[in-house]
Amino acid sequence: MTDRSSHERKITGAASIVGAATVLSRVLGYTRDAAIAYVFGAGMYTDAFFMAFRIANLLRRLVGEGALTSSFIPIFTDELNRRGKEEP
Repeated sequence: MTDRSSHERKITGAASIVGAATVLSRVLGYTRDAAIAYVFGAGMYTDAFFMAFRIANLLRRLVGEGALTSSFIPIFTDELNRRGKEEP
C-alpha cells in the first residue's frame, strides 16, 4: 500500500509543479503585456508589434510544432506508395 501512496504523491507533486509553472507563466505574460502597453500605448505601432509576433507564432506552430508535418507525412507516404517513386 505504501508503494501506491508514494506513486500518488509523485503524481501530485508533478501536477503541482506544472500548475505553479502555469500560474507563473500567466503572471509573467500579464506583466509583459502591461509593460508593452505602458511603453507603446495603444496605437498603430503596438498593433504592428503584436501582429509580427502572431505571424511568427503561426509559422512556428505550423512548421516547428509538427502540425504541418503530422498532416503532410501520411498523405505523402500514401501518394508515394500509390504512384511509386519513379512516376512524376
